[in-house]
Amino acid sequence: MNKFDIYKMILEIMAEDNPKDFQELLDKAQKYQIVKDYIASDNANQFLIQDMQDTTISMINDNLISGIISPLKYVTLIKLNGLTIEGFQYLKKIKDKETKEQVQQLMQKDGLSMNPKTLTQVLSRLIF
Repeated sequence: MNKFDIYKMILEIMAEDNPKDFQELLDKAQKYQIVKDYIASDNANQFLIQDMQDTTISMINDNLISGIISPLKYVTLIKLNGLTIEGFQYLKKIKDKETKEQVQQLMQKDGLSMNPKTLTQVLSRLIF
């Protein structure tokens, strides 16, 4: 699944449904077609869950989502408190149809791989 689409989906879910924890975020994600298509494919669901968890943690660390990360021995608990003001700014920009293409062009130009951290960096260049 495309990292950009995961990033956008998480921002949308946070803005629309305001889940209280990562499990609720996963539950809300199941209404999105990209998740339905992934689940229907032969790919292991664990990869999608891991990508979503990594993206959510990165967004918390980058101050787009207000939340608390509690790493335990076998699992990481994530409590969510909603989007920050910056998170809403990123969501507004990412909903623009041209943004995905602009992000891809900037990443190629700079030789960056697509991951949550670089997505945040490139989007910040487009927003600010």
